[in-house]
Amino acid sequence: MKIMITAEATSDYPERLLTPNVTIFPMGYTVGGVAYDGVENKLSPKEFYDACRKAKTKEDLPQTTMITAYQAQEYFRPLLEDGYDIIHIGFTKSLSGTYDQMCMAAKELSAQYPKRKITIIESCCAAFVQGLLVWYVDQKLQSGASYDELVTYAEDLKNHCAGYFTIDDMKHLYRTGRASKTQAFLGDALQIKPILYINKVGKLIPISKQISHKKAMRTMLDYLDKKMLPVQEQKLVAVMHADAYDDALLLEKTIKEKYNFERTEIVDVGPVIGSHVGAGMLAFIFLCTDKIEPNDKSMEEEA
Repeated sequence: MKIMITAEATSDYPERLLTPNVTIFPMGYTVGGVAYDGVENKLSPKEFYDACRKAKTKEDLPQTTMITAYQAQEYFRPLLEDGYDIIHIGFTKSLSGTYDQMCMAAKELSAQYPKRKITIIESCCAAFVQGLLVWYVDQKLQSGASYDELVTYAEDLKNHCAGYFTIDDMKHLYRTGRASKTQAFLGDALQIKPILYINKVGKLIPISKQISHKKAMRTMLDYLDKKMLPVQEQKLVAVMHADAYDDALLLEKTIKEKYNFERTEIVDVGPVIGSHVGAGMLAFIFLCTDKIEPNDKSMEEEA
């Protein structure tokens, strides 16, 4: 049996981590009115964030579109025809309609390819939090796990893939409709840096505000220390950044000195996720005890 693990570009999965078991589906985006397909026609992270910084109108801001059911079928079909059973680690539906489109595509393809298996798992994650889940499932596949074992493993592990973020540019949140004008103005004027995390239903939620970039990074380290599973269970810990490589390098150096992690990676935030968070974002990605924070009021609505 051949098994392929797939995910969307929202996973920010680095090429260096790809194996023959993993396929990442591209997603298009538009910057300054110019469309990019994310494959042959794309911007480097540096080019993308430079364009974001230069944006002066809403028309200049980056925009993204979800993958349609038709596009998903076109991505899945060659794999099915090549004899692969597919486990798709999907982008959280709390932030996009892509997950539902993937489910529609899988339903139609299952009828067309009754001898093949295709399972769509909602990761309840975004960025390399989603990517981390892909990486662990790939590691499990390489160890010889069966298809059903991989599906069960992924459904459990998604509840322990954590991402804690700090965002540098409050004005970008205002321009993209994720903060009020007053919040953005005061945030930048007072150097307020919000701390956000991805909760267990896949929502990106602010849980803390720190004054100064330095305090925000220190608080992120506190969250890592407080929430992570034991060091020996952390096979890969990542620092993500949106054109903030020097800060990411410093954070990686700090955690290497404090913890004996088996492996660390610095991962770029790509254009799809970067369109929503802007330049300067930093994040820790790791395995956590749980994805619940006392300051997350949204979970009261879910209860």
